[in-house]
Amino acid sequence: MIRRFVSGLLVSIAGLWAGPALAQDWPAKPVRLISPYPPGGGTDLVSRILQPKLIETLGQQFIVENKTGAGGVVGIDYVAKSPPDGYTILVANNTVVTAPATDKVPYDAIKDFAPVTGIGSTAVALAVHPSFPAKSVAELLAMARSQPGKLSYSSCGNGSAMHLAGELFKYVAKVDILHVPYRGCGPAITDGVAGHVPILFNTITNTGAQARAGKLRVLALASPTRSPVDKSTPVISESAGFEGYDADIWFGVLAPAGTPQPIIAKLHAALEAALKTDDVRSKLEAQLFDVRVTPPDEFGAMIKKDLARWITLVKDAKIKSD
Repeated sequence: MIRRFVSGLLVSIAGLWAGPALAQDWPAKPVRLISPYPPGGGTDLVSRILQPKLIETLGQQFIVENKTGAGGVVGIDYVAKSPPDGYTILVANNTVVTAPATDKVPYDAIKDFAPVTGIGSTAVALAVHPSFPAKSVAELLAMARSQPGKLSYSSCGNGSAMHLAGELFKYVAKVDILHVPYRGCGPAITDGVAGHVPILFNTITNTGAQARAGKLRVLALASPTRSPVDKSTPVISESAGFEGYDADIWFGVLAPAGTPQPIIAKLHAALEAALKTDDVRSKLEAQLFDVRVTPPDEFGAMIKKDLARWITLVKDAKIKSD
């Protein structure tokens, strides 16, 4: 019995020493930043803005890898099932919680991840092709009500924040508009600019750039209040009287559950330092991101709250994947 006690004590002491040692050695080889969407979307943009600063701060290669499919679920699940050693990291948005709120997914949004850092948020925009007749939300609603089931909107994928923004819009406005899901925000924007699906719920980052080029027209944002980095664009709630309408997108970094705490702390510190630099902040703000650095515990609490919110809304609105 004494021998077993001593052996157990030695294992515990070794574990206590192993944590700091892991943090000191990590990263000893290249780290993969998994973006679960194709190039051209907001998550990919965040990944590539942060990448050089992480290389600079941590002295190791950080490689952005686009692992796409199922509206982001393939990449999210890939990280959930990766070894918790700090070498496979997810750059995520709130599809992590909106997807399981709408459908069965192969991961657990709470149990399968270790929160690292909340990065901030950006707005979902309701936009249309320039040839589309509606010049305002009110005009779009009038068209939808006069042509039930005839109009269609694109999203970045089933279960994405953009999908739920569109379905919530239909629910509160009591209109019938067909949902057309894409395999990411980039492909949805491409078809929107081409006029194939003339109504879009997509990020303000993507739609804003195209609107400035005259290729899309932004009608309103799916946010509760006007964006702090784009106060000129109205929000759907004020345009159509839908009080409390809120479908903002948050972005953050997650690691597989079980990743040693010293690695989480070291990665969070590097991300926090990067997000506080004028270079990174100016690049993100230029793409209409509201940058807010959130520590792991607060980020984790936010994820739980957001999951519960969307589960309730999906149930009340009877939202389903297409």
